Amino acid sequence: MPISNPFVRDDESTTRNISMYKLATIVAFGVNLFFSLMYTGGHPHDGRHRHSLPDQSWRYQTPFSISHVFTAIYWVVLFIVQVGYIWHLFSSKADHVKAAASVGAHFILFNLLQFAFVMLFTRSHFWLAEVMMALNFLQMSALYLRNSATPRTIHLGAVAMPLVWTFFSTFWFGAVAVNCTDLPCRILANVSVWSIFVFAAFFLLVFKDYHVGFATSFLAAGLGVGQFFTKIIAYQWIFAFSIMAAVFVSTVFVAVPEVFGSETEEQRERAPLLSGENA
Repeated sequence: MPISNPFVRDDESTTRNISMYKLATIVAFGVNLFFSLMYTGGHPHDGRHRHSLPDQSWRYQTPFSISHVFTAIYWVVLFIVQVGYIWHLFSSKADHVKAAASVGAHFILFNLLQFAFVMLFTRSHFWLAEVMMALNFLQMSALYLRNSATPRTIHLGAVAMPLVWTFFSTFWFGAVAVNCTDLPCRILANVSVWSIFVFAAFFLLVFKDYHVGFATSFLAAGLGVGQFFTKIIAYQWIFAFSIMAAVFVSTVFVAVPEVFGSETEEQRERAPLLSGENA
């Protein structure tokens, strides 16, 4: 039997391999969750230059370092909504299972690459860790461009929040890899930080994706807080907060019509019928 490509949309093969998706999803999610928690509270016991995730972040402050509090909140929420995604795989409703399985391969890969990043970053293999994060951003971008219309409960945990995390982290841990602490690098960071606004604007304008917008504004706020307590006399935290405000306001303008638009349209369609009945 030929092996189907799990990253290509194929409803028949997806349905046929649903048991494999369920098992691989639980394993990948469990491994990422377990080692993320373990290396948040402690450090590896093998290799040299090993530290916990928070310790590494404190030791290597860069212009893209995000507040640990914001990072922790983001990941707690992400793990919770990922559990919600996994629940869809085991739903009794066929359409829920089909929608969840359609992004299953990328969800599995996201967790495995995030797990690989944690293992490498805590052992100070910063360049390899950055490669893992960059690969994760690329594969999540590919997933989004092919599956931008997944149901909201699946989209948030399997697509939107993971994509935003890999985008921010590619900058953050890339800056760690190059040891971005000198003045020229900080000036370059003051310019490249505006790519966060471009990133959010693209998904808001093209896809009207307020999930990406809110996630981006939250991590931009975390970046602002992190930079404020790292280097008060600097532009980076001012730019980060400005980006956060602009993205948040833009997201609200997109979200309100998207959330209430369908209901409003339905009411408009029913208005003539209701007036006819009253007559």
